[in-house]
Amino acid sequence: MFAKIFHGQYELRQMFWKYGVWFIFLMSSVTFGIRFFLVHHLKGMTLSNYFKNVFSINNIDSTIIGLTMTYFIMLFILSFYNLIWICGIWRSSAEYDKSIWLRHLTRLASLLLIFISYKVLL
Repeated sequence: MFAKIFHGQYELRQMFWKYGVWFIFLMSSVTFGIRFFLVHHLKGMTLSNYFKNVFSINNIDSTIIGLTMTYFIMLFILSFYNLIWICGIWRSSAEYDKSIWLRHLTRLASLLLIFISYKVLL
């Protein structure tokens, strides 16, 4: 499936909506939920401030460690998928010959979608 997405072998509508908007929305929602629980456990501190000042080997909070690792793993998976998807949407839109405007609008909207998803998550 990822190879077909990467090579843009699905039609443009399916690539954009099914594998783009809906899947990125789902992954971003899960990542945002993990981030929400992480911020709640940090009680107003930033993540870097927690690990610089509060964290010590004697005082390990496994919940924060687990949420932090899960958050960064989800960000990595989302980044990897976004890279695969943006390559695929570019290739799929290059073969779309019905409308040149829709081809370029899809490319612009896909970049905007990725920008907004990272703006919300970071």
